[in-house]
Amino acid sequence: MTTPKTKKASGKRTGVVPAKRHDASTREAATRDRILRTALDVFSRVGFKGASIAEIAQRGHVSPPLIHYYFKTKTEVWRAAIDAGIGGVIADLQLSLKDLHEVSPISKLKFFVRRYINLMAERPDVFLLIVRESESPGPRLTWLSATHLAPLYRTINTLIEEAQASGALKSIAPPYHVAQVIIGACYHFIASRTRMQEAYGIDTHVPEIRDRHAALVIEALFSGLETRPEPTRT
Repeated sequence: MTTPKTKKASGKRTGVVPAKRHDASTREAATRDRILRTALDVFSRVGFKGASIAEIAQRGHVSPPLIHYYFKTKTEVWRAAIDAGIGGVIADLQLSLKDLHEVSPISKLKFFVRRYINLMAERPDVFLLIVRESESPGPRLTWLSATHLAPLYRTINTLIEEAQASGALKSIAPPYHVAQVIIGACYHFIASRTRMQEAYGIDTHVPEIRDRHAALVIEALFSGLETRPEPTRT
């Protein structure tokens, strides 16, 4: 009786990624992420026109050809850097607000103020880049507005519309106008970090200070915008 021959294992396992390929993929993802983080920093400091692939490569400790391996043009690098830097910020804010579906519109707006200020302090490069690109119209601002700013503005406008419709917020101005007042009040103090350090010796990105600023914005704005019940006459 003959014993059936045992087939030698081929070493291939369906659905399993070889370790070397996995390591290479991980390294590529890390390199691409480092390029985008560096690009975001460079674009936020010197603007699109002032930035160069060579400087991004130097600061990111990679070669210019490697950047072109991932991105064909400087515009592609710019867009990918913004997607990586801003897309997550807005998605995080929207996700947090969805969890507050049973909370009053005013409470949602106050939450927006606190979270928005924290996000600006955590990602100053993102918001500095937005300000730079907002200085002049053009295809970059058009793309930035359609892709990232419009969703952000829709989010806060909806909160304001809900608060006004409920009668909890005064309708003395259109929602878009109120939104810009709130965003401006949130942004300016946090964005003045360098000036505040020079003038007052304080760091506006320190959690205690930015939380105090959030409380001030909420108190100052909502004490004027929030409707109050008429006192009962005796």
